[in-house]
Amino acid sequence: MVFRFSAQSAFAVLVVFLLAVTSEGQQTHKNFWQELDEVRNGRSIRVGPLRIFPVFRVSEAGYDSNVYYRDSRDEVVPDYTAVLSPTIRAFWLFGDSAVLSFTENPEYSFFAKEETLRAFTNSYASELRLRLLGGLVLSGSYEDSRHLRRAYSEFDRRVRDLRQGMRMEAFWETPRGTALGLSLDKFDFSYKTADSGVPDPEYGAALDRTEKSGFFEFDYRLFSQSFLFLRAGFSEYEFVHPEFAGRNATSFQAVGGIRLPVSGRVRGGLSLGWKKFTPESPDRKVFSGLVGEGDVDFRIGILAFKLAYLRDNFFSYLDQAYYYIEDRITAGVRLYLTSFLRLDYARSYGRLSFPEPVLVWQEGLPVVVESRQDTLNTDQIGLVLRISGSFGLGLNLNLYRRGSNAPGYNIDRNFFGAYLTYDF
Repeated sequence: MVFRFSAQSAFAVLVVFLLAVTSEGQQTHKNFWQELDEVRNGRSIRVGPLRIFPVFRVSEAGYDSNVYYRDSRDEVVPDYTAVLSPTIRAFWLFGDSAVLSFTENPEYSFFAKEETLRAFTNSYASELRLRLLGGLVLSGSYEDSRHLRRAYSEFDRRVRDLRQGMRMEAFWETPRGTALGLSLDKFDFSYKTADSGVPDPEYGAALDRTEKSGFFEFDYRLFSQSFLFLRAGFSEYEFVHPEFAGRNATSFQAVGGIRLPVSGRVRGGLSLGWKKFTPESPDRKVFSGLVGEGDVDFRIGILAFKLAYLRDNFFSYLDQAYYYIEDRITAGVRLYLTSFLRLDYARSYGRLSFPEPVLVWQEGLPVVVESRQDTLNTDQIGLVLRISGSFGLGLNLNLYRRGSNAPGYNIDRNFFGAYLTYDF
């Protein structure tokens, strides 16, 4: 095969290079024809007109040395844990004109000793997509997502986080994959205690909010399953509790990136953008700068590599801090020892930067920390045994270390356990 270099090729390569470096910036729109093809050609269970794709996931099944993520100076609590999370996705195709989908994801978090942390949650989502004359595609979706976890890197304990809302889209699409359109969404975020499920007095009070967004997006198919995208729009953040109304804010961002295939030797996605986050209160600091997100896997022979990064700002549950900026980078390698045995290693480094002074308590006394920074270091070593096809059983050792120039946030956590993977 001969590759002919041209001005168009040079421009495409330049765009990919510039965009290779936002949590909100990743492409969210999927071409109607692409989804239709994936549903028709994917391995599914047929029940009448329904095509059902079941997946059973087991994660964090093992020994956790610090289930409450407590500071190393406090009394840490170990336990044996497991998360069981089956997912069922069902599709109903109406010829080439409509796709109706539904996703159900019940999840059970098990703790052998800490019974108050045991929890059952259930997430579901539905979507209807209609292809009209002239390539116009209209979509409407609803989501109700519930989990027991540390919802953000800043959290020092598990909570029940809820995300409920809807999205509407109108896109003009071509069979080749080019698309131009508008998406509008509204989501409510709330945080409950892990044990009783009542509103969390700390996280919920400061973080319960409604987010409204509107984005324009342009997608262009670069190769057979790779897409370039440009996305720009506004978001509005309105907090639920009146005493935290001073946290209300707006943001504008423009991002671009590339979405790679979901399978094959090279897969994942990369994006880079610019964001301006503006608090309503004049006493709060404005955030303005680059935001980005990427997660790419590529394989060469018996070696596979993973590169991931994140940069964005997130609301802090600390009222004085208001928000923090997270930078994170991950590098990993997988070595295929045989056709059925794989060795994994990944190293992740993250930094949380708080632009405003933070008030913390040390031995009952208030301490103001200027320019607080937390560092997050994680090492993960794993061994995966292929059972069938791409399905395998993995064992992993996870070493989590968090340090901070603010007292009370030095956390060590070791985890050893097993998980199921569909990505051997």
